[in-house]
Amino acid sequence: MKRLILMRHGKSSWKNPIISDFDRPLNNRGKNDIVKISEILFEKSVKPELIISSPAKRTKVTAEKVAETLSKKLHFEKDFYEAFYDEIIEIIKDFDDHIQDIMLVIHNPAITDLRNHFLPEDYIENIPTSGVVAIEFEEANSWRNLGKGKELFYEYPKKGSDVG
Repeated sequence: MKRLILMRHGKSSWKNPIISDFDRPLNNRGKNDIVKISEILFEKSVKPELIISSPAKRTKVTAEKVAETLSKKLHFEKDFYEAFYDEIIEIIKDFDDHIQDIMLVIHNPAITDLRNHFLPEDYIENIPTSGVVAIEFEEANSWRNLGKGKELFYEYPKKGSDVG
């Protein structure tokens, strides 16, 4: 069995139009949201064996906070930045099969597309910033043969304030 935890980076700042997309920092809401989500993950006893993040500033800061809260190792994958979901799937296929639980901290639209690829019967439009979805692959014994998954949970900072 394999478990994949997908997290979108916190809300980024657009205050400085000169900064490159790669170097955009989190805004105050983004910083507060990643603290909140990190605490939710801790309360849920989420224990990825490995956290892999895009090296872009906003994902890096997000992943560092989560790794610190969960006391987990963190690695950066340069190919996650600007990757499409199918390119990320190819990277996932090369993960060490001895590892059962992996968290990816990545960007949209790849994160939403990945989630919809593995959970095709429950399509969603968008995973919001700081959103996290955990997917279990009961039959998978290798990262190379992930099929349709089962959603374990889906959390995001404003979940409790949703209307309708």
